[in-house]
Amino acid sequence: MKWVTSVIIFVFALTLVAKTTMSYRERKKQLDGKITLVLDIKEQLKLEPEIGKTSIETMRTQVEETYRGGNRVEIEKTLSIAEGDIHATQRKLCFPMEESATTLYQKAMGQWILLEGEDKSGAKQLEWDTKEKIQRYLVMAKTEKDHAKEYFLSGNYQLSLHTYKRSLVYSLMSLRSQKVEIPEDYQTADSVWVQPIWMGLHKQKQNTIQEN
Repeated sequence: MKWVTSVIIFVFALTLVAKTTMSYRERKKQLDGKITLVLDIKEQLKLEPEIGKTSIETMRTQVEETYRGGNRVEIEKTLSIAEGDIHATQRKLCFPMEESATTLYQKAMGQWILLEGEDKSGAKQLEWDTKEKIQRYLVMAKTEKDHAKEYFLSGNYQLSLHTYKRSLVYSLMSLRSQKVEIPEDYQTADSVWVQPIWMGLHKQKQNTIQEN
């Protein structure tokens, strides 16, 4: 027990040192990245991350206004409060993100099992590269989902959210490769996160065919 307490105190001390040595500009840059990710998830998946008394949008405005016109004491106070709020918000947001990533992966895997059965029975013929692509996306979706859980348990909520997002992208890529309709709850995320990637891959493939 004493060892655990010592570790907690050590980590807390390191955090304080990091905050004092890190410039306000660096802290704000990190905070901006965290706010942007939370807002992105909120908008594309229609998830409402919980926060304290202020919304994410209000927090961002307050930080911007204080950073531009506040004194050192005001900037320090605003950044510290915002950092604490966004940390708590990211942690809470990891739970619905885990559920979303799991649900979509299971949907994509279930569709693949049905499609593979049709292929084996001869009811539907799939090209080898299409099957390989579908399976690869499924493996990557599960791998990212599992990694996201590990990051969450280690307390890295920013990386956990990024990784859950990648899991969702791979599951959506698998569904697109299977030519299955995207579930309604994920259609906005599909159009914003996946469509640009999908178009880029198909354009690259088309250019390769033309060159050959």
